[in-house]
Amino acid sequence: MATLTSDKTEKICQAALRLFTARGYAETNVPSIAKAAGVGVGTLYRYFKNKEGIFNTLFQQVLRHFLDELEIRVQPSDSVQDQYSQLFDASATLLINYSAELHFVSLNAFNEVLDSTSREAREKVITYFTDFLKNGQRQEVFTKADPDTLLVLLYGSVEMMASQLWIKHELYSDPAAETRLVHQMKNLLWNALTVERKVFVEEV
Repeated sequence: MATLTSDKTEKICQAALRLFTARGYAETNVPSIAKAAGVGVGTLYRYFKNKEGIFNTLFQQVLRHFLDELEIRVQPSDSVQDQYSQLFDASATLLINYSAELHFVSLNAFNEVLDSTSREAREKVITYFTDFLKNGQRQEVFTKADPDTLLVLLYGSVEMMASQLWIKHELYSDPAAETRLVHQMKNLLWNALTVERKVFVEEV
């Protein structure tokens, strides 16, 4: 993800990210974040008002980067099938390269400490996926199910894949398993969303 406003801010956020994903938000305190970042507690408070501030900064940064990448990679003028392929490939690349960041968002998508800016960032991503699905329905590519049902399939699968890839990365460090998971999910999701059977990548 793009760096924040200073090296110390970035160190604090990266330390908090590791602790939030490993221990959970509630079990992480400011002194442990400061220690993991290699700074004093007083120094940390010069950059952030409290733990909630670190949490929301991280949450917003990750979702902003995720949405920016989708908007760059997905071409609205292309066919729904091509847009799906672009959207999935962009998401998969981010999931593999930033598994900890996206696992953190997945774990905390509805955390009660999300501030209004974080909730707005979350809704922007959900709206992006929903609009894509509704457009596919209008073009009679996606099945005429309730859009929320399709959203559970598409966005829910991206969230779950974030957690799966983080686990595989942390426990097994198996890039081949990551690639297989992504290829299989791309095919299965398309087939679930449409009435057509399509194989984007042959399974090996």
